[in-house]
Amino acid sequence: MKIAVIGDEDTAALFKFAGAGKIIVGDEDIEKKFDEVVEDGEVAILIITERMADKIARKIEKIKLQRELPIIVEIPDKRGKVEGREDSVEKLIKRAVGVEV
Repeated sequence: MKIAVIGDEDTAALFKFAGAGKIIVGDEDIEKKFDEVVEDGEVAILIITERMADKIARKIEKIKLQRELPIIVEIPDKRGKVEGREDSVEKLIKRAVGVEV
């Protein structure tokens, strides 16, 4: 199973260096690129920056409700956390374990 990353150039470079399998940079045709990643049966985890995720938030929620994989994790980009956003990693842990961290 692969890890895919959708984000800005710096975030993508970091994950590419760490060995992520599929890297998508930039926000042109973000919906089409997102659909390609979701339909790729080998992608188990999709890491997407919060600013990119904001552009396709409804689509992400729909996928999260309909499918088990890929697990979609939203992370801050190089500019930092988006003000007022819920921490999706914390939410995932709480849902999986049943305890707040």
